[in-house]
Amino acid sequence: MDSLQLAELLCARICHDLSGPVGAAAAGAELLEDMDAAPDAETLELVAGAAAGAAARLKFFRAALGPAASSAQSVGMLRDLIDNYLGTQVSAASPGISFAWSDAPASVNGATARLLLNLVLLAKDALPRGGTITASIGAAGPQVVARGEPSSLSDEARQVLVDNCPPSGPRGAQAEFARVLAAQSGGSLHISLTSEGTFLAVVPAGSSTPSEGGLGSG
Repeated sequence: MDSLQLAELLCARICHDLSGPVGAAAAGAELLEDMDAAPDAETLELVAGAAAGAAARLKFFRAALGPAASSAQSVGMLRDLIDNYLGTQVSAASPGISFAWSDAPASVNGATARLLLNLVLLAKDALPRGGTITASIGAAGPQVVARGEPSSLSDEARQVLVDNCPPSGPRGAQAEFARVLAAQSGGSLHISLTSEGTFLAVVPAGSSTPSEGGLGSG
């Protein structure tokens, strides 16, 4: 796949993820326009919540898919970025996804932070009905495990990361992007699909594959 096709599919991923909250905000704005009296609290809450959700998703995607930050990124900032993004995923079909650190330094460089965010995005897609994501950043690189019922890579990501097929859609393109980032860090992306969850880790070249036992439930 050439870089233009990958960029096109990543743009489609962002647009797809933003369509929900932006559409809800637009619908709420139309309701406000149609109201003769002062807007009710429920409508105002709908518009405000949808706008905040769109902003949180944009901020996350800018950090995950844009250029890596040139300065060190604090773990606290990454936690806020991830929590705010995952908070927009709650729906009738999914009760939500919680996030926890298993182990991490106080800060990491921009490239490692971006790689971690992409692993979190893959883990989020592996939990269509909610669950937990636990992350660790060690000397080898970031590791993430997704636990839920069910917990499995999306079909598009599986085709790319397990079957080694070219991306066929936006989620597959993001999986390919994560693999490229892992390679740029001097490692490779290790995937383990077990009954305990979906395990993703960056493995340095020449190293043995890590064990998911190193990540607790948080």
